[in-house]
Amino acid sequence: MAQANIKASRILIVDDILDNLNMLTDLLVEEGHEVKMAMSGKEALKAVKETPPDLILLDIQMPGMDGYEVCETLKSQKETRDIPVIFLSALNETRDILRGFEVGGIDYVSKPFQFREVVARVQGQLNQVQQRREIAALHEKDRQQFDQLSKMREQYMRQSVHDLKNPLTGVMLYSQTLRMLEENEFHKLPEIADGIEVSARKMHRLITDLLDLAQMQIGDNLSIFATDIVAILKKSVKSNLILAQDESIELTLAIPDEKIILQIDGHQMERVFDNLISNAIKYTLAGGKVHASLKQYNGYVEILIEDNGLGIPEDDIPHLFEAFYRVKKPSHKTKTGSGLGLSIVEAIIHQHNGKISVESAIDIGSTFIIHLPCT
Repeated sequence: MAQANIKASRILIVDDILDNLNMLTDLLVEEGHEVKMAMSGKEALKAVKETPPDLILLDIQMPGMDGYEVCETLKSQKETRDIPVIFLSALNETRDILRGFEVGGIDYVSKPFQFREVVARVQGQLNQVQQRREIAALHEKDRQQFDQLSKMREQYMRQSVHDLKNPLTGVMLYSQTLRMLEENEFHKLPEIADGIEVSARKMHRLITDLLDLAQMQIGDNLSIFATDIVAILKKSVKSNLILAQDESIELTLAIPDEKIILQIDGHQMERVFDNLISNAIKYTLAGGKVHASLKQYNGYVEILIEDNGLGIPEDDIPHLFEAFYRVKKPSHKTKTGSGLGLSIVEAIIHQHNGKISVESAIDIGSTFIIHLPCT
């Protein structure tokens, strides 16, 4: 009967004696494996080429091409060199066993077969195959992440240099103006100081956002605690009320009366809500509305940030959460920003195993939708 802890694998058995093939096949099929048989060395090589197995049980003494030759051929080819080979033979001389290891075999089972020994040795090798694959998969994942981070770093460097030029140029121009001031122009000092401060703040914000985004994307900045997410959304709406009033925007909130406790980083989640609410206000015309709401259902908390503002062109929506991406519509370009806000929002939500999406239409408005798991 197949053991529950043995994962099904493809095994090729090579032996010129049919009784041995049938015996081993029945044993390993009962263990849950997919088994293919071959009765000669050439037939074995053909079978491996058609469907590479996870493991080969290979008889040594066969007419024509013996097991040693088959193993040497397999190990000489890049496509098959990593397939583990367990030799099967009645030979038990030390030199025969050593030769099997020399040509690339990894284990040895003597005839007549002891069923428990066969199963144990097969499973031991298959476990190693699985471990090697998992390690290779982790290495590939690390390589992909490294490549992704390298590309992001290059992109950030190029874009940040570009975005830093304008405020830095502003600082330089204001400094030159300051140096050239005449005594009768000292009344301009507050205006110049304001200009330098605004430019410096822009540079500081861009650099801070870049550092934060890089930190978030390697998952190194969360402080997770049991936190009432209802209170966080309520606080974010309250902190944006003055901004909304200054822009003649109606900002409303719909939340449950009871607390909803999630395992989250409250500071980062507040940052998400502040960004989305302030963005909604920024891209909504005077007299418009912004509405934040929260509800719990089916094991998730859903947060909506809705507005009836400018809306987002359909072609821009797939790129909205990309770093430095800005909507190209002229009405959107007039709004200032680093182009990193939504990238940071998405990174925070993903770190919390959540999802964020957006629905939007030009001149109708936008809705940002967040789903966070309750557990």
